[in-house]
Amino acid sequence: MATISLADVTIWTLPHNLYVSSRICPINLYLGPKESSLTRKRSEIKRKCLHKSNNILKSRDAVCYSVGESGEVSVNIAGDEVNEDELMATRNAILLIEKERDRLLNELAMSKLKQQEFLSIIMHDRKTSIKEIEVDEMDKNVKVVNGGRLALVIDDDSQKLKLLNNGPRREIPDWMARRIGSVRVKLPPRKINAFDPDTSKFKPLDLPKPDEVWSIAQAKPKDRDVSIDRVIDKEVVEKKRKALERALQRKTVQWQETAEEIKTEPGTGTGREIVFQGFNWESCRKKWYMDLAPKAADLSRCGITAVWLPPPTESVAPQGYMPSDLYNLNSAYGTQEELKYCIQELHNQHLLALGDVVLNHRCAHKQSENGIWNIFGGKLPWGPEAIVCDDPNFQGRGGPSSGDIFHAAPNIDHSQEFVRNDVKQWLNWLRNNIGYDGWRLDFVRGFSGEYVKEYIETSKPAFAIGEYWDSLSYEGGNLCYNQDAHRQRVINWINATGGSSSAFDVTTKGILHSALHNEYWRLIDPNGKPTGVMGWWPSRAVTFLENHDTGSTQGHWPFPRDKLMQGYAYILTHPGTPVVFYDHFYDFGLHDVITELIDARKRAGIHCRSPVKIYHANNDGYVAQIGDTLVMKLGHFDWNPSKEIDLDGSWQKFVDKGSDYQLWFRM
Repeated sequence: MATISLADVTIWTLPHNLYVSSRICPINLYLGPKESSLTRKRSEIKRKCLHKSNNILKSRDAVCYSVGESGEVSVNIAGDEVNEDELMATRNAILLIEKERDRLLNELAMSKLKQQEFLSIIMHDRKTSIKEIEVDEMDKNVKVVNGGRLALVIDDDSQKLKLLNNGPRREIPDWMARRIGSVRVKLPPRKINAFDPDTSKFKPLDLPKPDEVWSIAQAKPKDRDVSIDRVIDKEVVEKKRKALERALQRKTVQWQETAEEIKTEPGTGTGREIVFQGFNWESCRKKWYMDLAPKAADLSRCGITAVWLPPPTESVAPQGYMPSDLYNLNSAYGTQEELKYCIQELHNQHLLALGDVVLNHRCAHKQSENGIWNIFGGKLPWGPEAIVCDDPNFQGRGGPSSGDIFHAAPNIDHSQEFVRNDVKQWLNWLRNNIGYDGWRLDFVRGFSGEYVKEYIETSKPAFAIGEYWDSLSYEGGNLCYNQDAHRQRVINWINATGGSSSAFDVTTKGILHSALHNEYWRLIDPNGKPTGVMGWWPSRAVTFLENHDTGSTQGHWPFPRDKLMQGYAYILTHPGTPVVFYDHFYDFGLHDVITELIDARKRAGIHCRSPVKIYHANNDGYVAQIGDTLVMKLGHFDWNPSKEIDLDGSWQKFVDKGSDYQLWFRM
């Protein structure tokens, strides 16, 4: 094999094949469209000179041509002898290749030089685009850089940038300079300060000072301005009108309060009371008065008018229903001062405070000679003579009981005059010194309603409720439809008080337990009226769903939890005085639902004597009109006021709770 070395080009010749390899370092520069034309010329010369290499070489051995530094070519031949004419033709071909190579190298060098100049111009523009702006004498210099993507690659310390900046530059030809000068925009010389009178002919604007500029907020009316005078007159008239409205409102409120005070009855209050039971069975475990007082504003805003507070006296049981010293008001719910503070907060929000008073029984402080607990202490030091004689557990020497016996504590004999006088003085002390407005009377089944009438007439409460608890009628474990005997017993006690006290409508609560389970027919009696005390004496019926005994943690007779919304929709839209339980309002998430129903009651003007007309009461649901402006539906059957022939007027839906209940107002 023979090798011909031509500077940086090596030609390997084999039969029918020719390989040319370049040892020139790769140049990552784009040369433009000339690169492809030079390559094509180079390949064409190779084909013309070497297209018959098998005729030049007589054997498969290689021939090596070398060119020294002086350009002289030496030939080394291995193998068979070569024809001299053919060798001369090969040498001429090699010389042509060498010339073409030199020309290509020169073209490459010129292209590289042009690219260096191009990059230098870019970097020069980049440098000149960096400006130092003097913002203020106290501020730092701010540099503004306006470079392209190349500026992100080449920084000031880059070696490539230095080579480009310091490399050879070609001067602009004369013809190019003349052309540039002919199209260049003639700009005026740059001025240092445009407002400097020494260097500029422009003068600054003579603007007024800010305090000299007219402001509509500070402008004063001009004299004899008709429009301004009219505005002033209108404002004066508006002020007088508002003053008259406020004065009229004060007189109206005062007249209404006076009228209500005249018409107010202890058994009915104003007729529009909505009571809130402000405690449950576990409230005695913390300072309850201080916890309840901040809620007064919310209760008033939601439409509550009276708050039923827990028993205030010292008690053997922490819940307060086993009282001992009646004048000691430091109980498990808080101190006497905390109680007065809570009542004052209720009064600040125009709420009545109802005290839970236990008058049927009282726990003794000492034992008698026989070891019986029947000696009382405190400010009311009663003895066995204050206890009924038919109470077998406490050896009382008073008269017989006028009601049922409460066996857990000594039953007080209210037939004794000194007992009644002490009770009346104590109630007046609670009203005048502590601030109570009315009473919730505990276990009134234990003594006659006649004594209750005497106590109410003396203490003059704004509202009074008696807890007359009696069992409903059941047959075979099912609630009987006819509960007339039960509601009659409650009404008999109310009659005994002379109607001076209301009573909890236990009959309605028991009926609702079953009626809301698709037995809505229970809500209408044979005379077409509601089936509880509400149906016979609505102004004395205090409706409720649950209290501290039936619900809370005792759970003696809890209302079905999934029917609470329907239950409140019923009692808050019907006559009587409804009671809202603390747990439902603040713990069961019914705050907004109950508030919405209270608002509907007030908007419709429903009160304790509002008439009720029942349209439907069957397995599917219940429909009734209360007063003149409200219609309500319970249950899942399809009904609306337009389907009722006897229901006149235009009605608009106010509350829609689907299959639970719906309310309409007369337009």
